[in-house]
Amino acid sequence: MKTKTVVILILVALAAVLLLQNAGLTQLRIFLWNLYAPLFVLLLAVFCLGLLVGLLAVRRDRKNVPAPMPAPEKPAAPVSPTPPAAKTHP
Repeated sequence: MKTKTVVILILVALAAVLLLQNAGLTQLRIFLWNLYAPLFVLLLAVFCLGLLVGLLAVRRDRKNVPAPMPAPEKPAAPVSPTPPAAKTHP
């Protein structure tokens, strides 16, 4: 397995343990509303919200990036001057 795959699997396993151990009912107050839900549901919702915000931020940054400049052409190999023709003596 690739290292990246192993790291992803470990992080997913840790996240699953975290979510399953926090199954107790909890209260979330948003302005005037009270919301009761298991803590893992709230954790999962906050994680998804953060993921969405991150993806939107990356997508926005990619739109503002100018197109890459074309690579400059390599100059032609310098042509050495031809030596003067040899003169013959009479």
